[in-house]
Amino acid sequence: MEIRQKVEQLSQRMHDSPCYPTQGSVLFVDLEHRTFFTRYLPPSVLHTFLTGRGANMYLLYNLLIDGMAPLDPQIPLIFGSGALTGTVPTASRGNVSSISPDSSAILDSNCGDAFPTFMKFHGYDHLVLYGQSPEWTLLQISGDKVLFHDATPYLGMDNGEVTSAVERDFSCSERRDMAMARITSAGENLVLSSGIMGGPKAIYARGGAGAKMGSLKLKGVIILGRCDAPKLSVKFKENNRNIAQRILSTSVIKNALKTVGTPFLYKPSRLLGAMGAKNNQETGWSDSLDADKFDRYRPGMDGCLKCPVRCRPLNDLSLGEKGVLYDRYDSGDGPEYVTLQKMGPMIGLSEPEQVLRLNNILNDLGLDSASTGSAISWAMELYQRGIIGISVTGGLDLTWGNYPVIEKLLFMTARREGFGDVIADSARAVELGKYPKEALKYRMAVKGLFQSDPHDSRILKGFALGLAVATRGMDHLRNRPTLEINAKINDDPVFKAGLYGGCVAPEPNSYDGKEYAVRACENIFAVGDAVGMCRFSTKLFNSASTSGYEDFAAQLAELTEEEFTPEQLYEIGHNITGVERLINARLHLTEEDDTLPDRWFEEEITVGPFKGEKIDREQFAALKSRYYKISGLNAAGVPALAWHKSLADVITGFAVTVTLPVGFAGAPEGAVIIDQPVSNVKELREALDVSLWRAAGQLKDSSLVVAVNGEIVLSNEKDAAIKNGDELAVFPLLGGG
Repeated sequence: MEIRQKVEQLSQRMHDSPCYPTQGSVLFVDLEHRTFFTRYLPPSVLHTFLTGRGANMYLLYNLLIDGMAPLDPQIPLIFGSGALTGTVPTASRGNVSSISPDSSAILDSNCGDAFPTFMKFHGYDHLVLYGQSPEWTLLQISGDKVLFHDATPYLGMDNGEVTSAVERDFSCSERRDMAMARITSAGENLVLSSGIMGGPKAIYARGGAGAKMGSLKLKGVIILGRCDAPKLSVKFKENNRNIAQRILSTSVIKNALKTVGTPFLYKPSRLLGAMGAKNNQETGWSDSLDADKFDRYRPGMDGCLKCPVRCRPLNDLSLGEKGVLYDRYDSGDGPEYVTLQKMGPMIGLSEPEQVLRLNNILNDLGLDSASTGSAISWAMELYQRGIIGISVTGGLDLTWGNYPVIEKLLFMTARREGFGDVIADSARAVELGKYPKEALKYRMAVKGLFQSDPHDSRILKGFALGLAVATRGMDHLRNRPTLEINAKINDDPVFKAGLYGGCVAPEPNSYDGKEYAVRACENIFAVGDAVGMCRFSTKLFNSASTSGYEDFAAQLAELTEEEFTPEQLYEIGHNITGVERLINARLHLTEEDDTLPDRWFEEEITVGPFKGEKIDREQFAALKSRYYKISGLNAAGVPALAWHKSLADVITGFAVTVTLPVGFAGAPEGAVIIDQPVSNVKELREALDVSLWRAAGQLKDSSLVVAVNGEIVLSNEKDAAIKNGDELAVFPLLGGG
């Protein structure tokens, strides 16, 4: 089945008009044929997955073609805005979802600024893009008008230049009457660590979204025209005032985020001895990159569209030493904490000026700083160990801290020139034949995605579990229990247990109870993404008093007139991670992929108050098993049968339970749910081949027969009908005489 058949099949289960107030439509755009249409998701999707990230996954599950490469144009790219995007303080976010070309897992990346709000206010909750455009295209959306423009004049332009050109050509101004999601030269060149830019610094960064958009020959999506928020009730506005007041009075926001931004996190991590440096060979670094060392270069703060926090530091190197020749990369937005570490300790740099300039180059080139910085640090360690040499690097000296080479390499990466072509293949460099297999031992990645979190989590066992089980790979924004390093919370065990729903040890290096912390964070962060809320103003990320389920439930009820309880939202967060795990299972990820880099199991950290810490394999395995148990996952790391069936009832509208012989690989419960519609036993066997790929040899057993609701099918399998809800069994029928 190809993508257009999938789209048609799904659209038949959708609605022609809104099902609740403020619901936006799903805009399906076939770039190859230059056609489009809209439909509305059924209310069951809202009550199971919400909008934004959650409904993106509903759409992706239905439209995914098994076995197809991520950059194939038949794999869709899906933008989604949250139900609260643009209407609640700090809710300016949206997600883009697909299959990641940069990793082995889902692509799901979150971004703020203007694009998610403009999309929502122009009437669209989701934008589904598929098919490769016959020529490079700029897609314009203005209310119900969709236009396809020739993007050839914009090819080769990076972030700043393409923004200025579009503003000139369409007589508009970003944020005022236009929002745009665009790729740079890196995305055009299918650089696996390229992102989709949503502003001067805002980026759908993780997973290679820029390369995916480039594979569709889509330079950008421009939403043109002023847009108004929906009419808000008095109660909604009152709730908003309370939410804003609580967020802005939170200590971490008032005293850190509003003044210096996320770089405030650098110092506590450094003092803990948990600052990843030189590809995590070291965990300590210089105080020269503490947030206050950037004060002289910070002319002010900015933020996402209409966000009251304004946590984004601006930078201007010309405020420093006079008489120096400056260019366009010497001022800009940022850095965030992740970029500070990836462009600092991770590659051996300790000068603020160098970090700032690299940050500005990354923003213009549209590169994910986490994957790009990690790819460079990986290469540097391989160079240090003699695994690669100048014959591979094209003469580049990859010694730690070689700033001129690092800056040059960023531009080479965006254009896939020389050794930049290797860095452009990111964590897949071994798979694509650029490095020898032994290089994998030094790759700091999970599920093929490089680590985003600057923390070296050999100390912080809750952080480590989160990175191992995160659905998009080694990324902290999925479930990091940051409050594990909050002394006030650790000193109040009753409060901490109430916060996480279970007893969690106060010591950051203990394994006890950390599964509860990760589970709680994973659920509420998924809900935050699904309504459009910023992670920093979502409860549990950096504070116990920011926006939580009660706030989301109240505002959702006011906007949609659909009732939600905090308990229901908790389960919706659980459902979102559940469907993400089901997608990953279709990508052949297993429980063995919920792990950590070898370095963290084998090497102790050597500095700080927790000197000597590493991850114990047995204790970590026990911790992961406890996490699976409280998460409703089976031993294969996917939703257990009953939960899978309930998800399938909403996602595809089809579920049959298939009982299997004992010991089938990938079926630890002795049965599986087939959730892709099949109409007969012949199609069932084909579906089992896809679902139980680990049991391929066992499925070839010619003695296996199928029973449908207790009736054995011995012939004409294509005529043996199967319908939704049937109970099926596969077992050996032994002959004799």
